[in-house]
Amino acid sequence: MLDEAQYFVMTFIRGPVCRGQIAVNVIEDHFFVAFLDPDADLSIKDSDFLREAQQELNLPAEHLSQLSPGEFFFQYNTEQHDYVKLRNRYYAAAYPEGAGLESLWDGDGSNPNAMLTIFRHWNNASVIQGWTGGWPKTAWVIDYPIFERIYSDLVAGFDVFGNIAHQASTRLYMDHLRMQGENNFLDLLPADRRQEVHASWYIGATYGLNYRWVDELRDERPTAVKFTRADVKVELLQRILKANVAVAGGPDRLNRCDTIPCVRPGTTAFEVVVDAILEPLAAVKGLWVAPLPEVSCLRVSNGDTKITYTLVHNLAHINVAYMFDEDARLVPADDTVTLVRGYLGSYPNFAFDVDHTEVIEFRDTLMAVTDAAGLEAVVDRWGVRRTDPDFWSTMDWFVEDFRGRQPTAAGLFDLGRYENL
Repeated sequence: MLDEAQYFVMTFIRGPVCRGQIAVNVIEDHFFVAFLDPDADLSIKDSDFLREAQQELNLPAEHLSQLSPGEFFFQYNTEQHDYVKLRNRYYAAAYPEGAGLESLWDGDGSNPNAMLTIFRHWNNASVIQGWTGGWPKTAWVIDYPIFERIYSDLVAGFDVFGNIAHQASTRLYMDHLRMQGENNFLDLLPADRRQEVHASWYIGATYGLNYRWVDELRDERPTAVKFTRADVKVELLQRILKANVAVAGGPDRLNRCDTIPCVRPGTTAFEVVVDAILEPLAAVKGLWVAPLPEVSCLRVSNGDTKITYTLVHNLAHINVAYMFDEDARLVPADDTVTLVRGYLGSYPNFAFDVDHTEVIEFRDTLMAVTDAAGLEAVVDRWGVRRTDPDFWSTMDWFVEDFRGRQPTAAGLFDLGRYENL
């Protein structure tokens, strides 16, 4: 596949589909991405496929904002319906036994862009190499037609000065690309479990007009992957990780502990202790997460030794299938935290500064929070507000630590979205 994969996906999540504008395009606030191997991609291997499909692959920019969202919806809904039917027919003929793990790109054994994690929030968006975080609700497998149309729809063909019709059309088209990426992942699951998994992603939207065609086109092609456990989605994700260890980003012992003790490679004795104390933050979902900012930095100090974590608040949804009224589809009791060693995100929303002797108390007090007032008590003791006299020295320390940790990727944090709580 292409080295530009991470750039294009980053552009997509930071582009015209960011929350707070007109579009919301993911089922949950983080999800995993893999890519179809070029050797298994019929758009690359079979010229007849793209030749026949090209009339169904029109893009919103071709109409220069002249279609109303309603006209666009019906035209492109029909075209994508026809495209997916065509794609299914070609793949059923080429792979009668179904797709297997070998159909996924392994990064040629070394390219870290082969497996990506995307975090999407109201004020933050990040894409990182490897699969980080707990098992997500959804996952995508991107083939070349999806990859190219993400770029064409959201980057090359997007007019930042375009009217509402153009922005809505861009968002609606991305809906189809998202669902096609999800379908490619579902194709690896047992045929008799695909509907069930898909329905769990679109509670309350599965049979809406924009999603009905996905159900109708879920064919009964077999999968070449052999399953042994009841939770086929997690089993598939685990098997993809195991088959691509070199490009998977290493084991995520903070969020997916699969060995006891859960020790990250290369950690110091101090880090091992702090990791063990903080791991429950990523293991226990619940209402205590709901008041948390989206992205918080956490510094733990032991004299001159300081280590940093990022707490990412993942908002749970029954679906994120519509442009509006998102609050009605939130499920705060199912919110989770992704715990990352180091830094994630360009827009930290808050920071906590904790002495190593108080880490257990910090964790327990935080997990006992039930509302905004409870979080305020945590902030009063360990938070770094904008009004804190140590605010700028703390932020300067984070920036310097980030530069030392990731010198080629580090930059200044944008504090324009930092909350005072």
